[in-house]
Formats: sequence, structure tokens, C-alpha cells
Amino acid sequence: MEAGDSSQQVNGIMSAVANGALAKVDQVHDPRDMVSGGDTPLVGTSTSTRIETKSSMPQNPLIKDVPKFKDVFEEFKWEKIHGKIPLMYQKPFRHLRPICKDDKNEEKEDDAQRDKDRDQDQNLVHEQFTQVISKKVRKQLSKTELKLENLKVLNLENTNFNKLSDIEALTSLKALSLNGIGINDSSVLQGICSLKNLHELELGWNKFNGSIPMCFSNLTSLRVLDLSNNILSGNIPAALITPLVHLEYLSLSGNPFGGSFSFSSLANYSKLQVFELVPQSNDLHVDTEDLALPPPFQLKALYLSGCNLNNQTQKIPSFLLYQKEMQILDLSSNKLVGQIPTWLLQNNANLEVLVLKDNSFTGPFLVDDSLGKNLSLLDISNNDVSGKVPRNIGLSFPFLRWLNLSGNSFEANIPPSLGNLTMAESIDLSHNKFSGEVPGQIGTGCLALIMLVLSYNNLHGNFPSGSTNLTSLEFLHLDNNHFIGSISHGLSRSPSLSLLDISNNSFQGKIPSWIGNFSYLEALDMSANLLEGSLPDAICKLSHLEFLDLSKNQLIGPLPACSELTSLKFIHLHHNMISGPISNMLSGSFNLTTLDLGYNKLSGGIPRYIGKLKELRVLLLGGNELLGHIPLHLCQLQNVTIMDLSQNKFSGPLPTCFNNISFGSGQFSTDAFFKYYQPFAFPINLPFLEIISSEQEIVIFTTKSRSEHYAGNILNFMSGLDLSCNQLIGAIPPEFGDLRHIRALNLSHNYLQGSIPSRLSMLNQIESLDLSYNDLSGEIPSELASLTTLSIFNVSFNNLSGRVPDTWQFANFDESNYRGNPGLCGPLLKSCNPFAPHPENVGDQDIEVDGAIDVAAFAWSFFASYMVIVISLVVILCVSPYYRRAWSFYIDYWILSRFYEYYRSRSSEKKQT
Repeated sequence: MEAGDSSQQVNGIMSAVANGALAKVDQVHDPRDMVSGGDTPLVGTSTSTRIETKSSMPQNPLIKDVPKFKDVFEEFKWEKIHGKIPLMYQKPFRHLRPICKDDKNEEKEDDAQRDKDRDQDQNLVHEQFTQVISKKVRKQLSKTELKLENLKVLNLENTNFNKLSDIEALTSLKALSLNGIGINDSSVLQGICSLKNLHELELGWNKFNGSIPMCFSNLTSLRVLDLSNNILSGNIPAALITPLVHLEYLSLSGNPFGGSFSFSSLANYSKLQVFELVPQSNDLHVDTEDLALPPPFQLKALYLSGCNLNNQTQKIPSFLLYQKEMQILDLSSNKLVGQIPTWLLQNNANLEVLVLKDNSFTGPFLVDDSLGKNLSLLDISNNDVSGKVPRNIGLSFPFLRWLNLSGNSFEANIPPSLGNLTMAESIDLSHNKFSGEVPGQIGTGCLALIMLVLSYNNLHGNFPSGSTNLTSLEFLHLDNNHFIGSISHGLSRSPSLSLLDISNNSFQGKIPSWIGNFSYLEALDMSANLLEGSLPDAICKLSHLEFLDLSKNQLIGPLPACSELTSLKFIHLHHNMISGPISNMLSGSFNLTTLDLGYNKLSGGIPRYIGKLKELRVLLLGGNELLGHIPLHLCQLQNVTIMDLSQNKFSGPLPTCFNNISFGSGQFSTDAFFKYYQPFAFPINLPFLEIISSEQEIVIFTTKSRSEHYAGNILNFMSGLDLSCNQLIGAIPPEFGDLRHIRALNLSHNYLQGSIPSRLSMLNQIESLDLSYNDLSGEIPSELASLTTLSIFNVSFNNLSGRVPDTWQFANFDESNYRGNPGLCGPLLKSCNPFAPHPENVGDQDIEVDGAIDVAAFAWSFFASYMVIVISLVVILCVSPYYRRAWSFYIDYWILSRFYEYYRSRSSEKKQT
């Protein structure tokens, strides 16, 4: 390539660098030549002037002829890919990314001294690289001065520059990072294939699609290859992977690969340290068992999550038995079976992260007290591990910070040794069979605990039972156990609580007033207990509260009179005995999404401020004693999808403005019904570490003649209006036909009159329509037959007449849908005679006919009863001699008495004559 052509080809890249893209080269600038204080990224060159300037600076041993891109940026890379690393993880993790070394015969230093020297070198390089060039200096840089064809390290990571059609001109590149620039031009990949000198290539978090170019197999000098989080698909060709024998880091995660991948492709990877293959789809099958043993590599980090690992055997990879330097191992979501092997910890003394969740492991979990001393994260959740938790687990893993044993079959008591986990930040023992009381050592020893999850067990007693030191606790889940007694005062020593869930237990007594001291509380769930008394005014102090559930208790009294709950999004107080009017408690809760006050003893009307809650999606006020007309300000709630005003004392006509309410027609956020959703605030965010506190909003709504529970995202698809069991009068407004996205409409048990509007046929998503127990008249509109989604239709006990529709969905309905309407006819009812007079003109004829039918039925039933009595009497007389003699005596007595009366009457007549 001619020099002039090369200069012309790199114009685009050079212009990008001069306008703010970040380019780093092997030579380091003298800080004296730079202007600090600006936000312009560093632009480096490789001119002789720079080399002379560099000679006056302290020589950095990591920067030689080949730029040590990974040495300089290795911690930066780990922060980018895995999130911010805690201090305790920085030293072991920095060696998980490969180090480009020119001198392969370099003697190994002592670990402590090596870390110290590396920190000093890294600080020096970072200090040099954080110098910036002012806009004034940048404008003075000429094309000749930059000479980008000599560029050796180019980092455009997370910039907006994604035009790289001439990338192949940068033939001197040793390290290239295009992570997160949003590029999708596959021609760039072809251009990269020309960069034969590349040692490090990072293309993650882009939009590359299709298959991996086969020409990548020509990049035989590669030591780092990151293709993660793109849209690459198809097979991972062995012919592409096999030649790259110098790879130390290989990441293919986050792509929708399919087909199969064999570890035999890595048979010559003697330098491999980190391998990541966590596919985005479920179509990839990874087989490790055809790899020759022992393998040539010693891995430090292995990610094989959700890749259908060893489908035939469903066993842990055999080659792991030969690995001695593992620090991170993630085999989650692979349906692996058998017992968790103890040699994973025995062979890898430096193992810090072990993730085996979402598999099918069985048997006990065995731990050697002398092993696992460095383990920081242990996650074996969602398996079928049984038996007892090792008694000394807290002593075996003294540095454990995240422990997740949830979703197994552990039983017996929780071991008290968990109290020795002084560094633990999260302990999750939920969804097991633990019994007994919670050890007090957890409350006094786990000083750093942020999250404690004990849900869905058989625990009893109280927690905490005494004083605690859980001052850092933010998330506490005690729900679905058998805890008793009053709410422990020990919880007041956890002022940082953000979520408190004690639901579905047997806690008694009143809600303590110190609950108002939790100034950071965002979610409070005390539902389904035996709490009594009134709602304390202290709840009004919880200004950050977003979710409140006190339902299914024995609370009495009025609602608090306050308006400070400005952050509240979900409130559930249903199934209590709260009385009085709906107070101004929620008048400032303009973010309210769910308002559930159903099945209490609330009285009065619906306050006007309810109509100003523009974000309201669910309004449940059924089962109270509310009265008056349904207020028109409810029509201002345009985002409501579910409204229940049933079983009250509302009167008057139906509001015609209800067609202003969306009832499912709006566009809403997909996570609107997560009642509490916040990532766990850990300083580390590894790909497999998904510790969050997320609970779905649950709403109970009656539809299709039964109460249904709708949870989470399902609420985005459910819509309904229930006005049943009130005292509403008048006609059904035709405007109700405009509720085209509603799925359930219940107007039963009222005093509605008039005909069924034919415009209801526009409810093209309706699944349940209940108009029973009213005074509706006329015919059922034949247009309703077009409602193909209708599965429940009830017009019983009205005054309807005429022929019922019998096509489409109506062909599936039976007589129970129409009972109590004598004027209706059809295939499932009495036949419709076209010559018979209309039922409205029959007059008393129907009565006569019905009377004749009734008399005949009465005669037959009387005759049958008479025969039963006679036969029974004959049988008794034949069987029992006593009753037979009594019957003869009675007959004789009756005959003699009649004869005596007749004789006396004849004697009296003779005397008179």
C-alpha cells in the first residue's frame, strides 16, 4: 500500500480521533506537553518528538515495544464487563484477564511484591493516560503529525464513532477495542481480518449479526478475543476456533448461537485462562466430554451458564477434575444431576465464586472444614439438595459474602454457625423445609448483613428474639412461615431497612409506632397476620414508602388523616374492618398505581381527590358501605384498567362518561406492576450475580364468576369493570360499547331497565359479560354473536324475550345462561313458534295454560301420594299384629259409634212425633 493511499484511507478514523474519539498508543506523553482541565480525550502519536519527550520520564516496565494494553487497562476492563470490583476482589481478579508479556522467560515474582509493583505501575500509567489535550492544542494537530497508520493501540470504547470502513489501514494495531459503540457493519469484521498483528480484540456490546467471519482464524496472534453481547448466530465453527492457540481470554457470551460446540476445539489452548460462553438463546449445546484428559490449560474463570451442558450425561464436566487454579466457576442453568462434588473445593484452594444454581443436583451438600477458605460467593439455589446444612458452614467459609441456598429441600434447624459470617452481605435460605427458631447468632454476628431472606419455610418463634446488631440490614423477608407473637422491637435497631416483609405469619398485637422511624423504608408487607388495632399515624412519616400491604388482618378504626405518603404506588388494605369515610390519607399520592380498600366497612362517598390520581391503574373499593351516585370525577382516571365498586350501596344511573377510561387501551410500562423492583446495591455486578428484591403486584378481581389473582405483567393485559350488587337504576348507556379493550364487565344484581344496547357488540375483546338479576327487557341483540372472545355470558332473571343467538360463541351456552326469562326461546330453550302470539301480547293466556299445566301436575302428584299412603298402611297391617288389632278395634269402635248416633237420632225423631 502506498503512503499516500494509506494516509487517505485513515482520514475518517483520524478525523474521528481529532474530534473526540479516544486513541491510545504505545508511547506515553510527557505531562508537561499536555493541558489539563479539559474533557477532551487523549490523542497519542508515535513521532520522534514524543519518543524524546518520553525518555525524560521514569521508564514504565510494563510499556515496552508492544503496548501492554491489558496491563494498563485490566482493572478497567473488569469494571466494564463485570461491574465495579470490591477492594477484596481487585487483586485476584486482575490476573483473570491475560497479560501480554514479551519476555516469556521472565521469572515469577513473589505474589505480594508483584501486586505492589503492578499497583505502582498501573497508577503511573493511569496518571499519564488521564492527561487531556485542550481544544486549542487539538486543533493544532495536523494529519502529518498523527500518523495513524502507525497506531498500535486504539480504544474507541463507548464512543459515538461507528464509521470504520477503513479499519484495515491500521496495519500496526496490536490492540483494538470497539466495545459499546453500537456498530453493526459486518464489513468492519472483514476489515479487522487484515490486522494480522492484533493481540487483543474487543468487539463486545455491539450489533454485529450473522455468523462469525471465518477469516478470524487468520488472527493467530490473538491473546484476547471478546465477541460478547452481539447478535452473532449459527454454529461456532471449530475451524475458526482451533487455530487461535495463543488465546488467553475468549468470551462468546450474550449471542444467540445455535448448534453444538465441542471443547475438543480447545485441545491446543495451553494458555487459556478465561472462557465465557453464556448464550442468549437455548439452542446451543455444549459438550465437554470429548476433550482429551488431562486438558492442556489451567482455567481461572469458566462461565458455562444455560448452554445445555453435556445433555447426554448431564454431569459436571470431567476436565474440571484437573483444574487447580479456578477462581470463578459458573455452571448454572444446565439441568446437571448427581451430587455436588466435594473435589471442586478440594482441588481449587483459591476458588472465590461457585455458582451451581438452577440445576437438578440432589443428595446432601457436604463441606470439608479445611476447604473453601477463600470462597466469597456460593449459590446452589433452585436444585433438589436435601438433608441438613453443614453444621460448621459458617466456620468453613469465613470470608463468605453471598450465600444462596434457596429453592432446595434442606430441613431441620438453621445452623447457628451462620452467625460467624461476619462479612456476609446476603443470606437467602428461602423455599426450603427449615424448622425451629432462627438462631440468635445471625442477629448478633452477621454485622455486615444487608439482605436476609427466610421466606417459605416452617420457622416458628419470633425474629429477632432479642437485641440485634443488624444495623446495615436493608432487606428482610420473613414471609410465609409460622412466626408468632408481637412484632419484635429488635427490628427497630435496623434503621436502614428498605423492605420489610412479614406477611403470611401469625404475628399479633398492634402495629408498633416505631415503624415510622424507618425513614428509608420503601416496601412494607404485613398482610395475612393477626394484627389488630387501628393504623398508626406513624405510617404517615414513611415519605419514601412505595408499597404498603396490611390486608387480611383485623385492623379497625378510621384511616389516618394525613397526606405525606407522596411516594406511594401500591396500597392494599382489603379484608380488614376499617370504618369511616375514605380520608385524605392518599390525597398527595399522585404516583399511586393500585388502590385496594375493598371488603372493609368504609362509608360515605368517593372523595373528589381520587379523580386526580392520574397514574391510577387499579381501583378496588368493593365490599364496603359506600353510597350515593357513582361520582363523575372517576371518569378522569383515564389510565384505570381494573375498577371494582361492587357490593356497595351506590344508586342512580350509570355514568355515561366511563368511555373516557382506558380499561386496557393505553400503552403502559411493562414493569408497572412490580410492587418493588430495585437491583441489590452490591459493589460488584458479575454476570451471574442477579441478587435483586423484586416482587410482583397481585390483584384479586372477580371475573368469569370467580375470584382470580392477577400478578405482575399479567395486569398489563387484564381489564375489567365490576358494578354488581348495588342499587343502580336506568338504562345501560350505549357508550359502554366504546370500551373496546375491556375483558370483563359485570352489571348484575342491580335495577337496570331498558334493552341491551346493540353497541355492546363493539366490545371485541370481552370475555365475561354478566347482566343477570336486573329488569332488562326486549331481545338479546343478534349483533352480540360477533363477540368471538366471549366465554361467559349471563342474562338470567330479567324480562328478556325473543330468540337467543345461536351462532359462534353463543352455540356453546346452555339454559343456565338464560334462566328466569320466560319469554326467551331457542334451540336450548322452548321452541320459537312463529305463529304464536308475542309474549308481550299473550296476556292471561299464558297464565291459563300455565295454570292447566300446574293443575295436572298437582293431580298426578296427589294421586301418587295417596297411593303411597294406602300401600304403606296395608303393609303395616300385614306385618304388625299389634297395629292390625288396633286397626280392627278402631274400625269396630267407629262402626258402633256411628250406629249409636244413628239410633239416638231415630229415637229423638219418634219422641217428637
